[in-house]
Amino acid sequence: MRIGLIGCGRVGVTIFYLLKKHNTIVGVYDTDDKKERKAVKVLGIRNNSNYSEMIIRSDALFIATPDDTVLEAYKKMYRYLKETKLVFHFSGILPAKILSKKRNVFRASIHPFATFPEIMIPPARKHLFMSVEGDREAMMGARAIFHPEYFTLKRLKKEDKVFYHLIGVFSSNLLVGLVASIYDIVQKINWKEKDIDQLVYPIIEETLRNIKKHGLRKSLSGPLQRGDVETIKKHLKTLRQHKQLLRIYKELSLYIVQNLTPGSKKRRLRKLLSE
Repeated sequence: MRIGLIGCGRVGVTIFYLLKKHNTIVGVYDTDDKKERKAVKVLGIRNNSNYSEMIIRSDALFIATPDDTVLEAYKKMYRYLKETKLVFHFSGILPAKILSKKRNVFRASIHPFATFPEIMIPPARKHLFMSVEGDREAMMGARAIFHPEYFTLKRLKKEDKVFYHLIGVFSSNLLVGLVASIYDIVQKINWKEKDIDQLVYPIIEETLRNIKKHGLRKSLSGPLQRGDVETIKKHLKTLRQHKQLLRIYKELSLYIVQNLTPGSKKRRLRKLLSE
């Protein structure tokens, strides 16, 4: 299928690199000329169509701009949408219907459940899970565009999108925040980068492997699992001087106590952590 990209950022360019094997890239566009030139080079586009020509010639158009500018990007292309078109946006939280309906335009949101810290060529993952929601015709078109060699598509209800997006935020963004809090604590004892590499990352990776293999409850260890009240008191006393870290410790610990700690130990731990 003939495809065009609006927004030459990390997500759009990385995904288009996988799409180009089974589709024809008509062109790419970005308000930032430097980003557009980089995308043209990375994707190996010989003759990049100008903006209006790309809109007109493409069978499917992908909006890969920040969420707050998706509607603006769609409005800009609207007057060129004369023939039958599939129009997708890559937002994980916005519904397809944010794009106004037009008789010859079929809309969908399609979102990769992955993290893109930079344009990755070739992509770190060779296979991506993509959620898709929107008009039936657009979702059918997505199955023709996103070849199963590189993509698995899963239909998502529009009312589930915010929870889907939250899963991604907790799995990636907030995980980065948790690791940042570990770095903060590490600085209190003047550990070096090599100490983090040798000690912190291995235990994080080991914990994730244990969760995957044994499940959440059996992977829990340490004072919350054992009910070591005196140890937790020492933690809380030390963290009183570091309010933000104290809040993180208390909230995550309370969640663990409520959902994973053995029942006989819950009441005392919950009281201690709620003070």
